[in-house]
Amino acid sequence: MHAAEKRPTVAEEYLRARELSLGGLFIALGVVIPMAFHAVGGGRLGSVLLPMYLPVLACAMLVSPPIAAAVGLLTPVLSSALTGMPPILPTLPIMAVGLTVMATLASVLHRRVKLHALPSVVLALLSGRVILGVVAWLLVSVLPAQMQDSLPEIMHNPISYVAASTVTAIPGLILQVIAVPALVAIVEGRRSTGNGRH
Repeated sequence: MHAAEKRPTVAEEYLRARELSLGGLFIALGVVIPMAFHAVGGGRLGSVLLPMYLPVLACAMLVSPPIAAAVGLLTPVLSSALTGMPPILPTLPIMAVGLTVMATLASVLHRRVKLHALPSVVLALLSGRVILGVVAWLLVSVLPAQMQDSLPEIMHNPISYVAASTVTAIPGLILQVIAVPALVAIVEGRRSTGNGRH
């Protein structure tokens, strides 16, 4: 009796399947879009425009926090495995942790707390700057001395590293603040229109 009561409804199963499909789609976009940016910019545009942030944060606004966290984690890991970008050190750990935290927070704020997409994105991006410094500090503290040679010298001062990275990424941060809420509004608008027809 209790087992039957815990079985998900058809609507819940549909929602989960839809979220998994969206997650897979946005992971694929998170691999393909940076490839296009790197092809055009010769590898220099990634740190400036943050192309992987866009599909991850947009997806986070449309799915539950666990799916958002999975997308945030898997997108840079799969991209690194398939394309070599981001490189394993130092960028992959920073992006994997950062995108996981940002996506989870964005989903919680927008889906659970019902905060508008714009402040949700801004707060998620701010959390990403904090994570950037924390992971940089951890890498410098934990990695063996011989592996630290692969780290940029500026990473030994996490505050300077965050400041420099943030200045470089200003165009990308602005892009996320504009594009993510706009994309979410379009998707959610179509969803509410479709629901209104039934």
